Amino acid sequence: MIFKLIPNCSGDSSFDGTHSNERRRDVGFTLIELMIVVAIIAVLSTLVTKMIQQAMRKAEEAQAANDISSLKNALEMYNRDEGVYPGWNLQVGDPEDFNGFPAMYENIAGERPPQGRGGKNSPYIELDTGMIVIVDEDFDDEYKVVGRDDLYDPDVEKFYFDPWKSPYIYRENKSKRVKEDWMIRRSGYDLWSAGRDGENEACFGIPEEGEEYDDIGNW
Repeated sequence: MIFKLIPNCSGDSSFDGTHSNERRRDVGFTLIELMIVVAIIAVLSTLVTKMIQQAMRKAEEAQAANDISSLKNALEMYNRDEGVYPGWNLQVGDPEDFNGFPAMYENIAGERPPQGRGGKNSPYIELDTGMIVIVDEDFDDEYKVVGRDDLYDPDVEKFYFDPWKSPYIYRENKSKRVKEDWMIRRSGYDLWSAGRDGENEACFGIPEEGEEYDDIGNW
């Protein structure tokens, strides 16, 4: 009796299905391949995260520079009207802790006399009320957003937050007879943000050669 092999649909005359199983295994991914894909995704995610962080950092720095520019314009308008810069009558104590911003705020953004202490054409600038803060008396060294009543009370010291939620710092230098080493713009004023790290390093003056700080100011 003669037996005749009948080819299957694929044209393969074998009965054990070995080639078919090999083809099925070729379609999937090995563990090593999956690990490589995961590693690539992790690297790409890290790069994207760094790019986003860099973009946010640049945006924050640009916002701080823009705020300082707007405040500078208001200060110059006040100076043209009054002949002095805000804080000319303030005595600077410890430069590391001193901040004359409250006096500056009332002069350039407060109401005119007799209600307030602003210049004759005040307000010279409109500030975002959500960033105007006062010292929180319930918590040491903390701030809270100013309320409506305090906003219009010239006796309440008000500060303005930078993008990193720290107050901008201001000190008037022009009127001071003794020019201290920590004064940067001696013929005018220093106005700055302590930057991302929140360290008030500009209070020590211009950094020495080779030193750097991330403070952003009007210099």
